[in-house]
Order: sequence, then structure tokens, then C-alpha cells
Amino acid sequence: MLQDGWHYIVLLGAVIIVAAFALPKSKKAAPAEPQSIQNMETALEQFMENMEKDNEELAQLVIKAQKEAKAEAAQKERQLEELRQQLQQAAERIALLESRPIQTIQPVQPVQPLAAGHVEAAAIEPKDEIVPEAEAPAKETIRSRYAELFQLYEEGKSIEAISRKLGIHKGEISLIMGLAKQEESANVK
Repeated sequence: MLQDGWHYIVLLGAVIIVAAFALPKSKKAAPAEPQSIQNMETALEQFMENMEKDNEELAQLVIKAQKEAKAEAAQKERQLEELRQQLQQAAERIALLESRPIQTIQPVQPVQPLAAGHVEAAAIEPKDEIVPEAEAPAKETIRSRYAELFQLYEEGKSIEAISRKLGIHKGEISLIMGLAKQEESANVK
């Protein structure tokens, strides 16, 4: 409101200056002056009203922008906190997985089909697919499990060609080869 006060002072000074110039130096201009002064006062009042409205609108826009900025900052803070929690949960999962003992996965044996004349239900015993290394019977190497893959690779075939021939994805082939290298380096030590 203090800002509005200087506007009034400036406008009052402008009115006085304009009025000083408008005062007739002769008596012939005197009857026209009161009307022009009144018109000028009306114009200045309208100008002041418009300035006040513009100031109020501007103040409202500033307040609205501040509220929006605060709301956006709060939302970003919530998102950041959620990401921190997700990161912490992921780190806990990784630590849990790292603390578990390594287990090997035994290949699943294919089911033999029943003979055509048999109607009896076969009792199938479930086998554990995951067997700890200590309980694994004979240690089978990755090279022996995927002999054909390594034979093709040693013949100089590309991973893409091996993938097409064996029907195995390229990523799986790369994984098998990497695991074989790790296994060989572990056996050397």
C-alpha cells in the first residue's frame, strides 16, 4: 500500500502543474477552465483506478506463481524420497542375494512318453531342480554340457552363425562362453 502512496503524490503534482498551465491569463478563458480541470481530474482518477487494478492482478499472479512453485518443489521432493527408498530396497536385495550361497542348476530331464497301450497313470516323483554344489553328484563342466556349441566356436564360426544353427539366442551363447571361461579359471587355481 505504501507503493500506491507515491503514485498519488506524483499524480497530484502532475494535476497541479497542468492546472497551473491551464489557468487563464485572461478572463476570457476562465469559463472553459473549470470544465477542463474536471475532465483532467476524471481522467486521472480513472488512470489511478486502472493502475490499482493492474497492481492487484500482478500481485495475484505473483502469489499464484509462488504457490505453484512450492507445490512443484514439494512434488519433486516426494519423488526424490520415493527414489531413495527404491534405491535402498534394491541395495538390500542385492546384499541379500550376495549373502546367499551359490547353487547350481541341474538340467531338467525330459519326460519319457508312455507306450501307446498303457492307460495307467505313471507316478512321477518331483526332482529338485536346484541342488547345492556340495550335493551335486559328479561335476559336469559347461564345455561338456554344450560340446556342440564349443566345437562350432573352435571351428571359427561366429556367435550369430552358432545361434542360427543351434537355435539359441546370441546373448545365451555369450553367457555360456563367459561362464565356461570362469569355470576354467576357477579350476586352474
